[in-house]
Amino acid sequence: MKIKEGCVILTKLIDKLNEHWIAKANQPILKDAQNREWLTGSQARHRIDKIKDEFKTIGITTGAVVTISLPNDINYPLVNQALWELGAIGHLVAPSTALIEIEREVNEYGYFGAITLVNRPTTNVTNCWRETTIINKKWSIFINHKHIKNMVMSGTELDTALILNTSGTTGKPKRVALSHQQLLKSAQHIVTSQKLTSQETTMVVMPLFHINATVISTLATFVSGGNLVITDKFSASKFWSQVAEHHVTWISLVPTIISILLLNEQARNEYGKEKNKLQLRYVRSASFSLPEERWHAFEQMFGIPVIEGYGMTEAASLITLNPFNHPKIGSVGIPIATEVQLMVDGKLTNESGMTGEIALKGDHVITSYLDPAPHAFADKWLLTGDVGRFDTEGYLYIIGRVKEMINRGGEKVSPYAIESIISVLPFIEEVIAVGLPHDLYGEEVALAIISRDKETPRIKLKNQIENYATQNLSKPERPTKIFFVHDVPRNPTGKVKRFELVKQLLQQS
Repeated sequence: MKIKEGCVILTKLIDKLNEHWIAKANQPILKDAQNREWLTGSQARHRIDKIKDEFKTIGITTGAVVTISLPNDINYPLVNQALWELGAIGHLVAPSTALIEIEREVNEYGYFGAITLVNRPTTNVTNCWRETTIINKKWSIFINHKHIKNMVMSGTELDTALILNTSGTTGKPKRVALSHQQLLKSAQHIVTSQKLTSQETTMVVMPLFHINATVISTLATFVSGGNLVITDKFSASKFWSQVAEHHVTWISLVPTIISILLLNEQARNEYGKEKNKLQLRYVRSASFSLPEERWHAFEQMFGIPVIEGYGMTEAASLITLNPFNHPKIGSVGIPIATEVQLMVDGKLTNESGMTGEIALKGDHVITSYLDPAPHAFADKWLLTGDVGRFDTEGYLYIIGRVKEMINRGGEKVSPYAIESIISVLPFIEEVIAVGLPHDLYGEEVALAIISRDKETPRIKLKNQIENYATQNLSKPERPTKIFFVHDVPRNPTGKVKRFELVKQLLQQS
């Protein structure tokens, strides 16, 4: 890490980003899909300098942590780089986060402050917020007058660049600190594993406060020298026209979006109009397992391969990926620049056929959390909380979550296996399996069903599910309670918050 004019400006990550802006100084490489605004490399670099100057005026210095609560926007990755060049750190949170919650966390953690939009409700929020205009954008700045101290920076590549929250499906999210080195290594591994080049264009449709959009879509594209289009949010009706218009060659999605594209009539009609213009070679799917029938259905309907991978915030979004020339449907692929083992009865193994908690090591994998997590590591291996198994060729299969596995009378049941079987029924839009408390068995299997069939009486649909389960599931896996719901609790990336769903179903029952 080199220091110039009192600011940290040249970690290897920042160096790589600046190479990108210089190499394509006169070419449009970064686009805002909403405003149809393209930036060339030199324009992006100029905008970073302007943002950085504004941040210095506010008082952001080396080691300052700033909560960033902004919607998807062409400036989002430029804000990150401006902070990094000041030696500062962004804690990325959802743009929907309440201002009072932002203020509470900034005070609790002793951060410097926060940046968000101005046009948000400010009820019960203190007068510490003030408006400012940065690159013609009106933002609200919160300065923490109780600011304790900046984070200690070592002056090396190991300095923290970003803080993100874990998904938080089972409780309060833990804070994950990712260094400049970890972000760069992950981006480089993604470039290598996907064979990305400077000729690629990808499009961000997922939220940029999430690790997938930040690293897989954004940083990997910049590191490869490719072009990036940023949408404000995913739109099923606009998706295929956006992909066609911007000559998108690959895209990272989550199973929820893949399912919506399959089921949404407007999306299917739009695909029919645009399919001859598409240059999309493949879709990358991650975040949670894509049901096998949805995988087949997507490839059959749209003729575009789905390459499934596995990642998490703690590994800067990269753990495994299916090889392009030999994907295995149902698996999340093979390890990519990551050591992956299974914790079985207190011992690590990669033996095929064994089932255990997935453990990780790697140059892009954290070795501690910012918050206490005494059981998260074993001999420097990160324990992911995910349960998996390897096949004889080294492909990893996700079975479920340690805390989400359903324990029916001592039989450990995977909710994902149940969902994969039941989701085949044609009237089911989405199915989520959870364990509900049971006096005799400890837990019983319950299903939350979102149905596409609004006409057939639910008792008949329930009977169909029960009959199908009897024929296709083992006795411990068969649901004993079935609920029809309009939607389920989700985190901002669409992942089901199963702990909250259990509470909801208990109330409903």
